[in-house]
Amino acid sequence: MWREHMSTKTIASALGVSEKLVHKWEQHDFPLPLFAMSHLLEPIKEAFTFIDLFAGIGGMRLGFEQAGGECVFTSEWNSYAQKTYQANFLMNHELIGDIVPYPAEQIPDHDILVAGFPCQPFSIAGVSKKNSLGKAHGFEFVRLDKAQYRQLTR
Repeated sequence: MWREHMSTKTIASALGVSEKLVHKWEQHDFPLPLFAMSHLLEPIKEAFTFIDLFAGIGGMRLGFEQAGGECVFTSEWNSYAQKTYQANFLMNHELIGDIVPYPAEQIPDHDILVAGFPCQPFSIAGVSKKNSLGKAHGFEFVRLDKAQYRQLTR
């Protein structure tokens, strides 16, 4: 239970609410709001690394960083999205454009591969069109992750 190790006064002070409101939450008069739950139930954050493919402006990165992750590689082909991404985040690595020609063996080791969705290259129509034209499609990340897996199992 979220309440076990904190007094009503401590909870109220930490959340900036009245003790009376905390008591109402405990009596189930009002549901415990999400902001309060996330603050009181701080998850144990273990460090991990991830790569951010089809990154857009970085929405997926934001969540993974808040969970304790460190982004070690980013790829986004759209120049406007790249500019916004770079404005949103301090970059300690280069932002790669098109991932297709990028050598998989040059992607840094990582714990999690994050790939932005939804995206037309992953739709049936997008994949069918690209396949018919002989072009690479959104499932390129499978090639990259397989190469990374081969490196790790050697």
